[in-house]
Amino acid sequence: MIKAVVFDLGEVLSSPPSLMPTLAQRIGVSEAELNQHYWNGRQAYDGGSSDADYWLPLLGALGIDGDDALAVELGTLDSSIWVGIRASAEALLMDCQRAGHIVAVLSNAPRVMFDAVEGAPWRRYVDHLFVSGVLGHVKPEPEIYHLVTGELGPEPSEIAFIDDKPANVQAAVDAGWAGHVWVDDADTRVWLQQIGALS
Repeated sequence: MIKAVVFDLGEVLSSPPSLMPTLAQRIGVSEAELNQHYWNGRQAYDGGSSDADYWLPLLGALGIDGDDALAVELGTLDSSIWVGIRASAEALLMDCQRAGHIVAVLSNAPRVMFDAVEGAPWRRYVDHLFVSGVLGHVKPEPEIYHLVTGELGPEPSEIAFIDDKPANVQAAVDAGWAGHVWVDDADTRVWLQQIGALS
């Protein structure tokens, strides 16, 4: 029996088309230029490094001078965009909670994302929020799944997990969870119905 449902955030609950346009406009570069550098160093950022550690090298690679204040501003802006989730994704969170399950979000994201999610309207449908930058571990490291299992309470076999990256899902399965590689919200709903988490 499933007692907890854990969702990834980026590219699962959230897939904001405004991400690159908004950030590129603020920085003053093209979307193509920003896209070349955006994911460089992101794993360390998601692992807990500072806004300055991520954004200042990115700005430097784009030929732009930056300081700590701009790095914090960009980190806050970046996270505020990522927390805008689709209505169909919010419905999944709400329906899982109404079905009596513990609902959690487990995201590889910088520390600033924690505060952004805390202020999001859909936070009321999430019982536990886990952000890698706060935890100091990133998916698919086994430690992060064991930590989350301990915090949630149910046995590993009673936890369902949805993520867009197969490696993250496989690590969850290795930890004893039920795992599903996200395709879209409708597909996720069907899977949750198949495992008895939703009717």
